[in-house]
Amino acid sequence: MWYYIKQAFLPFVYLIFMAMTAFGVLCIDTDVDWLKYILLTLNLGLYAVIICALAYKDGQQALKVRIANDIERREIIRTGEDRPLKLKQEYKVWKGFMSGAIACVPLVVLMIIHVILYYAAGPQYNGAGAIASFIYMMFSGFIKISFELQQWHYYFNLIAIPFLTLMTGIPYILGARKIQLQQDRIMARQRQIYGDDYKG
Repeated sequence: MWYYIKQAFLPFVYLIFMAMTAFGVLCIDTDVDWLKYILLTLNLGLYAVIICALAYKDGQQALKVRIANDIERREIIRTGEDRPLKLKQEYKVWKGFMSGAIACVPLVVLMIIHVILYYAAGPQYNGAGAIASFIYMMFSGFIKISFELQQWHYYFNLIAIPFLTLMTGIPYILGARKIQLQQDRIMARQRQIYGDDYKG
């Protein structure tokens, strides 16, 4: 579990930095909402580029680990010698999505606390929702421009979940795909040299 938390650490840290930038945009004393929309979009775009690049690199590295593990597995079968495998770092399609999902765990926890306090103690106890709004303001900022902040608007923070999950999951798969295509080209070249029965 700690491995996955570590993978989600950078997406969450950058999320905080970008949230502070989004907060600064929302504090601009102007009635020109289109300018705020543009700045928030650029802020979100920068975050997407950073996180997608990290996930893409992670996908590449993870598939390299799986390829190395497969070589080790063949050696284990051939020699019977026990060899250590890096199973946690090995590529699995769902691992990319897991990083983004874990970065959303604080949001889910805060929103659950908000719902409990809202219905148990009254709408004045909105601290958990406000904290969630600040942390994930890069996403909820668009809503805050369009509407006055009321209690139900805190639930718009949940839009961060599909965004973050896809931002880490899809590039992770694409990064692994790039390495797989490289391996396929290498295998095709080796089969041309050594014959179609070559296994690598």
